Amino acid sequence: MLRLLLAIKPIDIIIIAVLAAAIVGIVAFLVIRKKKGISGCGCGCTSCPHAGGCPSSKEKTEEKKEDNNGEI
Repeated sequence: MLRLLLAIKPIDIIIIAVLAAAIVGIVAFLVIRKKKGISGCGCGCTSCPHAGGCPSSKEKTEEKKEDNNGEI
């Protein structure tokens, strides 16, 4: 095991660190977008054939139903 650690060159450590930072950045970006309720493609659900499956679309539909229940 010690030989393996000694065989790693500084460039290998830099490459591993850059790749790890990229993965962490991508995951953080996706988590932030999900918390904000932004769709996967970012262009909205109006023209998407799968818009009924989006959580944000379901929430909006439920809100409309709740708003319309009180009105005649």
